[in-house]
Amino acid sequence: MAERGQGGHIVNLASAAAFQPSRALPAYSATKAAVLMLSECLRAELAEKSIGVSAICPGIVNTGITATARFAGADAAEERRLRNRAGRLYGLRNYPPEKVADAILKAVVRNRAVVPVTPEARVARLLSRVSPKVLRGIARLKPPL
Repeated sequence: MAERGQGGHIVNLASAAAFQPSRALPAYSATKAAVLMLSECLRAELAEKSIGVSAICPGIVNTGITATARFAGADAAEERRLRNRAGRLYGLRNYPPEKVADAILKAVVRNRAVVPVTPEARVARLLSRVSPKVLRGIARLKPPL
């Protein structure tokens, strides 16, 4: 893209987990925070080449992610139970992936840097900026699963 000299846009999919520490998903949260920071760094580096970079940060979206989730320390039966419960919760939330796709298109058109998509993602981003202590307190709570 840079060599071509015509500009462009890179979209990286992070997560609301990038904004919020979690005792239930520490590796997931850490990797999504890394995606967010990589996106911010690339955005700064590539701006002079007219290449935009957006980090998309959805929250709970009704996808198949729970069908393949791994739960450390759980035996096969417990892992199945946890997957089923998480799948039900995601289904009840019922935020469609099409809304995330719409947010991605808008981010590219508007050259937005960070896009928290769902309401919980917007709240987590706001709290991470104005009151990170609240998020650290929430992270200490035992997960509902």
